[in-house]
Amino acid sequence: MFRMLKALGEKVYQWRKMLLIAPTVTGLVIGISLTGILEPLELLTFDQFFRWRSHFPSESEKKDPRIVIITIDEADISTLKQWPLSDAKLAQLINIVKTENPRVIGLNIFRDFPIEPGSDTLNQIFKTTPNLIGIEKVIGNSIQPPAILSQSKQVGFVDLVLDKDGKVRRDLVTITSEEFGQKLSFGITLALSYLQKENIIAQSGNSSQEEIIIGKAHLFPLDKNAGNYINIDNGGYQILLNYRGGEEKFQTISIIDVFNQQYPQNLFNDRLVLIGVTADSINTSFLTPYHPSYPTSGTFIQANAISQILSAALDDRPLLKVWSNPLEWLWIFAWTTIGMLVTYVVLNKHSFQYNSVIKWILFILNDCWLGLLLFSCSYVLFLQGWWVPTITPFMVVLGASVIIMVDKWKYLATFDTLTKVPNRLYFDKILEQTRLLHHLSRKQTSLILCDVDHFKQYNDTYGHPAGDRCLQKVAKEIRTAIRRTDFVARYGGEEFAIILPRTDRQEAKKIAQRILEKVISLNISHNTSLTSDYVTISCGISSLFLQDQLSTKRLINQADKALYQAKQEGRNRVIVYGSSLVTDEH
Repeated sequence: MFRMLKALGEKVYQWRKMLLIAPTVTGLVIGISLTGILEPLELLTFDQFFRWRSHFPSESEKKDPRIVIITIDEADISTLKQWPLSDAKLAQLINIVKTENPRVIGLNIFRDFPIEPGSDTLNQIFKTTPNLIGIEKVIGNSIQPPAILSQSKQVGFVDLVLDKDGKVRRDLVTITSEEFGQKLSFGITLALSYLQKENIIAQSGNSSQEEIIIGKAHLFPLDKNAGNYINIDNGGYQILLNYRGGEEKFQTISIIDVFNQQYPQNLFNDRLVLIGVTADSINTSFLTPYHPSYPTSGTFIQANAISQILSAALDDRPLLKVWSNPLEWLWIFAWTTIGMLVTYVVLNKHSFQYNSVIKWILFILNDCWLGLLLFSCSYVLFLQGWWVPTITPFMVVLGASVIIMVDKWKYLATFDTLTKVPNRLYFDKILEQTRLLHHLSRKQTSLILCDVDHFKQYNDTYGHPAGDRCLQKVAKEIRTAIRRTDFVARYGGEEFAIILPRTDRQEAKKIAQRILEKVISLNISHNTSLTSDYVTISCGISSLFLQDQLSTKRLINQADKALYQAKQEGRNRVIVYGSSLVTDEH
């Protein structure tokens, strides 16, 4: 049990940087995202997913066969030579559609006052067409619906929710106020009317009072920080609008062709017929995810709102949903971990350590590959009906990879890549830091210089690869022989240096003797050694009160002289710098 805990502790210590970096970077980037800085980029990514899907449509994204749209564009207005349409023209149009028995008719044209001639005829149409749904506007400057349709509750509002960039990404399903109670949107009213024939009605869900179940569809309202939104106005009952597409995703016919009866027989039969204006001059268009500057007619936006409810209720086409905050944070943390691990593996490749050009190429390719993987995963989830953070985890991947990269560069600059111990440059830095920290402590600092005995002969006999493995084993044993407060570095070639803060020469000698014993216990054969049949090591020790930079140089010189004396006396031994050498030095 003790060994298991010790091994676990060693692993934790080995991965301590990773364990610290992951939650730190994740928390920092999540904090930044909560300010709303990343929201525009997340929304642009969301839009891009819609555009990608439009280029590679699946079976569920084909043209909606249930909806037919009668359009009124610029050419139609020029031909009719009137706008708005008179009540007589509107009544004539609805009568033509009624003859083919549509399941429901949606009139996406405001008619809050009569436009003669023909108001009596149109009112009679309104009274005798129970499957006709009109429109009203309730937010801001309200526009009243036709009185007859309002009395029979055949009305839905057409107010749209715009994001800060002016795009329509959300669908407002219901509005509730003390003034008028609850009102349904035009889209949901038409969809529910269409679904009556399928015996499908809206019901409250079991899992949540706010859940609405319509056939196979389960609706949940957006909160203020839903998905990648930050502190939005979520008034009413809003859901994400899962667009099917633009005009190309619906069967359309112009009003002129309807008047001239130039359309296939039974085109309107048992379908949802939507009548609406698409002319740019009428100013009823809005920006959507499909184009950053080219607006889409409000009629087609309403068609998409209707289509998403019908397709979800009947075909199980997914509605767009979001994860809870904890799940999103876990998703971001997972990508932090993936980014760190992949970067760590790439940076530990042999080629990375020696070629600066390859360093940068690998670093850029690494982040590009991780970004591609992240965007692919987010897009696949989007196709399944989930809108998850993409830019935020990409930022943590970049942040984590940069930190790992900088740490790796620092490691390569300060550590010996062969023995995995600090190099001479780092040794000099730590020795100076030790002097600054302990010069007032009245405690000695000791230094041990070690040299592998007859190492040139070992390389000549067993080859340089074997020599490298020998140095690695010796370095590892030195690390196990010293204390946690001590510092070991590769001093050069086969030499190692150990800094021992607050340590006198007696204690330093014990540690050096332990190093000798550890190295001998390796039993590395050395048949050409003049000292032993196995690899051995010699140590020189110096202990001083470090007061200034001259004292650190003196410490090194004394340890070097002690090491030289150890070699002169036969190697495989520890020599402590003595008073005679001090006299010689001066």
